[in-house]
Amino acid sequence: MSIECHNAFILHRRPYGETSQLVDLFCQDVGKVSLIFKGGRSSTRMKRGMAQPFTLLLASYFGRGSLKTVKSLEAQTQVVPLHGQRLYIAMYVNELLYRLLQAETACDGLFECYQRTLISIARDDDPQKALRLFELTLLETLGYGINFDHDVYSDDIIESGFQYQYQQQLGFFAKQAICKPEQVYDGQDIINLSQRELDSEATLKMAKRFCRQALANLLGDKPLHSRALFAAK
Repeated sequence: MSIECHNAFILHRRPYGETSQLVDLFCQDVGKVSLIFKGGRSSTRMKRGMAQPFTLLLASYFGRGSLKTVKSLEAQTQVVPLHGQRLYIAMYVNELLYRLLQAETACDGLFECYQRTLISIARDDDPQKALRLFELTLLETLGYGINFDHDVYSDDIIESGFQYQYQQQLGFFAKQAICKPEQVYDGQDIINLSQRELDSEATLKMAKRFCRQALANLLGDKPLHSRALFAAK
């Protein structure tokens, strides 16, 4: 029996049978992996503590199909302390990865970015900046990164003091005469986004709008549960 062992975080879990769970892990070297965790719903303290979201795990599993079997899940760190709004933000990050990552496809650098993001969400005064930076990294990793430096049609350099529009999966271009306000982006904010400088409130709001538009096409029509939970609060 061949056993694989990876650093991992839990992205999603749900009941399976009477005592087991289906668990989706984000593994450092292989990306998203789906597993049967036999006895994962056991009420023993060891089982409860071993497999918690937002905890760095050492995961070992076996199997050849798309659905493998957990051998062990061992916590390597304490659970990242997340409460209130910060918990919902972290749940949103997990849901993005669960929905958008391809099964068993390595994502260079994204695992480390995810770890840093969880810590920043827990510790930073404003977790929104860490969230936006993660979304931008995720888009780039998935192959949907945008050129923030040039107009996609004219190839002119994007300049402060001018306004631009965004076209899905292409990029920014000089504002046309008639367009909706939510489609308009300020040149300086685009430049700030290119340099990952999200310190101003205006740029941070623009980054949120851009990331939501850029991710919407990838997520499709199915709503995000974490976003609904946050809205309910």
